[in-house]
Amino acid sequence: MKCHLVIAVLVTASSLALGSPVASAEQNGWELPALSVPAAQAISKGDGITVAVLDSGIRIGHPVLQGRATEGPDFLSAEGDKSQPWYGGHGTAMASSVLDVAPDAKVLGLRVLRDNDDPSFQTWLQTMQAKNPSGNARPVSKAIRYAADNGAQVISMSLGSRISLGAYGSDEMRAIHYALGKGVVVIASGGNEGDEDNQVAYPAAYPGVIAVAASKPDGSRAEFSSVHDYVDVAAPGVGINGADSTTTGRTPGNGTSPAAALTAGVAALILAKYPKLAPRQVEQLLEHTASTYGQGYNPLTGYGVINAEAALRAAVSLQPESPALAIGKEGTGIHFGPGDDGTRQKVQYGLDSSYVTFAAILAAPGLLMLIGGWLLLRRGQRAERRWPAGAR
Repeated sequence: MKCHLVIAVLVTASSLALGSPVASAEQNGWELPALSVPAAQAISKGDGITVAVLDSGIRIGHPVLQGRATEGPDFLSAEGDKSQPWYGGHGTAMASSVLDVAPDAKVLGLRVLRDNDDPSFQTWLQTMQAKNPSGNARPVSKAIRYAADNGAQVISMSLGSRISLGAYGSDEMRAIHYALGKGVVVIASGGNEGDEDNQVAYPAAYPGVIAVAASKPDGSRAEFSSVHDYVDVAAPGVGINGADSTTTGRTPGNGTSPAAALTAGVAALILAKYPKLAPRQVEQLLEHTASTYGQGYNPLTGYGVINAEAALRAAVSLQPESPALAIGKEGTGIHFGPGDDGTRQKVQYGLDSSYVTFAAILAAPGLLMLIGGWLLLRRGQRAERRWPAGAR
């Protein structure tokens, strides 16, 4: 099963698609070796770095988190929800993925959305859609600014949105620009609509955000992972063993949600060793050392699957840059914040074969009618030539 992503104005479920809980709290998945994390942890374990996880809240007492997580304000203003059994399902799983990669880092949980199991989910969703059709003044925006002002060096957002609901928001864009300007690395899920309508997702689509696709064990794109030219890199997103908030163990789940959280952990490894690198430099390290960087860019997995060890080793040669470059007024130019990362604005991607087949089926009757009409026209023209005028 796959998971869908939500933020304040979304139409899809926020909870991770989890199966049956496993018996222990141990992390035994394929994702860490796929990211070269064991070798990277010999260089850095994320010490001194705080990763803000903007999500559905976290269970800070879960054994997998081992006291390495704290919670900030609830930006839904519903502190009483913490005592409910459905609280923090998705967020707890994402926090564990961050800490699996960067075990010495700290997680700051900031609640900005409700889990799908939350009885108030639908009411909350409808309220947000009614009050914020343009995407302004969302909890996400406030949480981004809070994280940037309260010691977070990385912001992880395993959430997304549909553009059809006005998901783009100037307030959210400015908040991301603010965080980037303070040197905070901002990471978001690329979206789980790749095998459906493949709609644009924010905050992944904002310039300056590291947008992460989901990959399979062979490094290819997971079928659900959205395909867009804002995708920067890929990380494991199938069968990821995240902490289960309802047990003391873990449960496997799919999605670009864990892919983004794992990437945030890699960013923490880099910044723990090289704390003065600018967000743009961290993004370029991830891209330039990814599995298919030398083969060029593609909108399925960006520059390929992240290699944490290679990124850390490549960082040795970098000289720290200013966190933000000069920008124009809002709405002018192509990029803001850290500037262009070199990715082309538009990348051609072939049509989905299922859409082509469906269109062909619908078009067949019309094509037959067109051919029939042409044959009738030709027959009539031949008859005109055969009979002289007035001979009928």
